[in-house]
Amino acid sequence: MLLKILFGICLLVLVFCVPWYLKALWPEKCRKSLILKMICSTMFVSIGVLSIHISGNTSTYAIIMIIGLVFGWIGDYFLHAKPSDAYFVTGFLTFLIGHFFYIGAYVRTLPKLFPDYEMINGIEIAVEVLFIALGLVALKAFKVKLNPIILKIGIYFYFAIVTFMFIKASALGYNYYKSGAPYGIVAFVLLSLGSLFFVLSDATLGIISFGGQKKNYRLKIFNILTYFWGQAMLASSILFIEA
Repeated sequence: MLLKILFGICLLVLVFCVPWYLKALWPEKCRKSLILKMICSTMFVSIGVLSIHISGNTSTYAIIMIIGLVFGWIGDYFLHAKPSDAYFVTGFLTFLIGHFFYIGAYVRTLPKLFPDYEMINGIEIAVEVLFIALGLVALKAFKVKLNPIILKIGIYFYFAIVTFMFIKASALGYNYYKSGAPYGIVAFVLLSLGSLFFVLSDATLGIISFGGQKKNYRLKIFNILTYFWGQAMLASSILFIEA
């Protein structure tokens, strides 16, 4: 019971601290906003750890997900602590590594739980192409400028990876639900919606950073809300997925 109470407290901290963080970071980041951001980040890592203890799930899936969450925590620090290119690149790469861990967890688990699952299939390829096309349209609509060319390649690659993460997370959730597993619909929602929130958050971060939208507070709110709740949802999937 205590662990479940702590889990609920983590969610409540996110409910109250995310808006507080959004208020503190505007119009400029400061020490207070950094502290509040790291409190929020600590909450989604804590949700993952508590999910392990509540469910007794110490599987490889759970461990890999926790590592991904920790890389997210590190990335949050570097993207906020200093307004320098070195910190931005470090945060960017750290998040990319975190996505690879998430993908690793999903790709490893899918065939293990569902032997008939086709790792490469037409539907998922079509969804990937659709998301990339929508991303290109958004870049043009918001007049996002990506120079030099290495930055453009890096952003395109990152977006392809995060959308791939969404596809595999959704596939895992859907197959888990379709298998008739207990709380299958909950796991499906957590994985699909959580990963979609991550895609939307990363996409809006790119628009904010490179599309001249740094003063767009509403877009920033959307960016932060989808990010933290996306991470919390993915962390909570440990309650159900064990492999």
